[in-house]
Parts: sequence; C-alpha cells; structure tokens
Amino acid sequence: MIGATALFAACALNGFGDYDILSDNVSHPAPSLERVVYQVEVGHEALNRFAITHVSKRQGASAGSLILLSPLQFPGRFYEASETGDYAKSAAGELAQANFDVWLVDERHTGLAPGSCESGVDCSAMAGWDNNAASKDALFALALLRSFHPWEKPVLGGFSAGSSAALATVNRAPDEFSGLFMYEGTLYTKDPTIAAHNDPICTTLQSETAAGTFFDPSFAVFGEVLGLAHSDPSGLSPLPIFPPGTTNEQSMFYVFGTPPPPGALSPTATFVRNMVDFSTQKFVYTNEQRLELVGPLFDNYGALAGLRDLSCGLAGRDDEFVRNVGSFRGDLLMFVEGTGFGQAMFDTAKLFDHARHVDIDSHPELGESDPYFAFRWKQYFLEPLEAWLRRTL
Repeated sequence: MIGATALFAACALNGFGDYDILSDNVSHPAPSLERVVYQVEVGHEALNRFAITHVSKRQGASAGSLILLSPLQFPGRFYEASETGDYAKSAAGELAQANFDVWLVDERHTGLAPGSCESGVDCSAMAGWDNNAASKDALFALALLRSFHPWEKPVLGGFSAGSSAALATVNRAPDEFSGLFMYEGTLYTKDPTIAAHNDPICTTLQSETAAGTFFDPSFAVFGEVLGLAHSDPSGLSPLPIFPPGTTNEQSMFYVFGTPPPPGALSPTATFVRNMVDFSTQKFVYTNEQRLELVGPLFDNYGALAGLRDLSCGLAGRDDEFVRNVGSFRGDLLMFVEGTGFGQAMFDTAKLFDHARHVDIDSHPELGESDPYFAFRWKQYFLEPLEAWLRRTL
C-alpha cells in the first residue's frame, strides 16, 4: 500500500497541487474484497472535502478499472447500498467480485444538519461546486488510479448528476477514457420542449448565483421523507409542504412518484423518479427497502452552481460542457428510461459522432431511478453494465 503522502506528492506533480489526500483507510467489507477510502481536501477548505473509495478483489487479475461519479447530493456510498446487508451484493461489491477495480467518487456535499448554512456555518465554498469542479475531481481520481496503474484508460460513468459530471469530464479529457456510460443525466438537448422548460429555470439560477446565493436548503426533504416513511409509514407527515392528512408513506410516493414543481429539480416537465401505482399505494418497480437505504445518504443542501449548469445546458444557453465530446473515440453506453431526461439523452448520444461504439439501453416503461432501485436491479442495471464493461475494457 503506497501511503497517502506519497500519493499526494505524485498527484501534485500532475497538476493537482490544490488537492490534498488527508488520510487513507483500509478495510475488508467482504472476505474477498478490499476497500480503501481516501479523504481528499481541495484548497485547504474543510467544506471541500470528499472521498474517493477504491474497491477491488483481493486476489486475481483485474479486468480493468471503472470510475463511478455519484448522483446529486450523494457520496460514493450510493453505489454500496445492499438491501441484503451483504456488501458483496451491492453494485460496487458485485463489480469488484467480477474482477473490476471500482473507484467511487463522492459528489461534493456538506454533511451538515438542516439550518446550518442559514445560521452561521460558512457554506460559501458551495459557490464553486459546478461541473468544472466535478470534472476536476474526477480527473484527480484518474490521477490517483494511475499512481497504481500508470497507463490504464478506465471507463468513466455515473448516475444522474454523476452522468452529467462524467459527460463534462470526457468533454474536458476525451482521450483519457476507454469508455463512458451515462445513466439518466446530461447537459445537452436539441428538443425545443425541454429547452423551453429549462429556459426560465436557467434565468432564475443565473440571477441567484450572480447575487451570491449558492445553496438550496429544500433538498433536505428527500432524506426526511424516506426516513419518516421507514420509521412511521402510517403516521401523519409533519412536513408543511404536504396537504393535511398525508401519511409519511404517501409523502414518499408524492416526492418520488410525481413530477416536481418547475424549478432546479425538474429537468423535464414529465420527470418522475420512481413509478408509483397510486391506486394501490405501491411502487411499481422499485424495492422500497432498497430506496430507503439511501435516505440517510442524501445531503441537506444542493449547490446552485451545478443546477445552473444543468438547466442552462438543457436550455441551449451553455455548451461549455459538451462542445468537445465529438473528439471522444471510446465506447458509449447510455441508459434511458421513460420519465427521465427523455429525448435529451438521445440528442446527447448523437454528439458522439466519433465514438467507437454507441449502445443505448432503453426502458420506456420505467421511471428515471427505477432500474437502480428495482427488485430486478441486476437485470435492468448491473448485468447490462457488466456485459458492456467486458467488451469495452
């Protein structure tokens, strides 16, 4: 094991002098697996700390490396959720057991309690949490990977905002990756309906960030509704955003099973995370137990800079993060569901006109998040990804 100090020195030589590896911690979450967590700090700013987690098989030859960028508000532990309690049965564990070296990169997140940023905690670092920062964090993870495997060209990808960040990273460094997979997240469309939907959102977020507003505290609702639905499903929701008489379980269905109001969390007018049958008060595809596992991982704050990049890209007013992706010559895998980014994903695929292969895995019957949280998540998500990785790496 190379020490954190030596790793930082190696990465600093490659243009990451403002990144500091504070610690590395080794564990074995399953007998056959090793998990190393690197705590990283950027610019000597405590709020700019995030983790890069390397999960690998302890014995046997590697089949190649995969860098997974996290969704909006989430740490890399999103990919370690296992409803069985067996780490080896998580997405990260399954991929590592299949001999892939898995590198999980946190999205920068505060880890703060609700109300902290409004009551004196300095959260101004969030002003810089845009897709430039996300892509640089991903490239730092690549430099860290290459301190072990100097010539490797890994696959890069992610879910939701992790997909958008992966797109921005490949746009920045199109020659550094053998493949890109995008799961329901993009910063581009040619669709006039999606563009018109995002145009006023872009204007609002541009104004707010220009005026010095850099966080949205309403994000706390995601983790809160999942926690309440888990602990007291039939109890009445204490949250004032729901009509009187709404139970905690119903509030979860409303948040995850209906389109959000137009705004930063509404990339399309028909955006639905998880399909719900309201006549039976049940998720159609999603395993509620699996979804509730990620409830404690949701951050209570969202960075407006990243949301601005999203809405302004979809509005057609900012092509900064896509203008160079035509130079990418690796393989592309795209997951497209029925109530996610829709046509924007297909439009994005067309930008990769020099990619070696483009594969689109589409399930129009599913909600945006259903494949990852479904009872059959391995069939919808893991198995197609693993088969594609074997062809690509």
